Amino acid sequence: MALSRKARRLVAQNLVIAGIFITLLVAWDLIATLRLPLGVAGHEGSTVIVGLNGLRLLREAAWKSTLRGGAV
Repeated sequence: MALSRKARRLVAQNLVIAGIFITLLVAWDLIATLRLPLGVAGHEGSTVIVGLNGLRLLREAAWKSTLRGGAV
């Protein structure tokens, strides 16, 4: 249960991070001129950040803290 709660929080964080990046890129494109390579780099950069944030669930500490509270 604890690990699923952590996963849910991380999903929410990832949605917020991705939404902020996309909003900023769209606003930049509408206000000024966003070159395609910069747009692609910004989008891919946000994808990498979201992926790295999700990888936090695979850390050994995340699993140990969930196993302490319940059955193995």
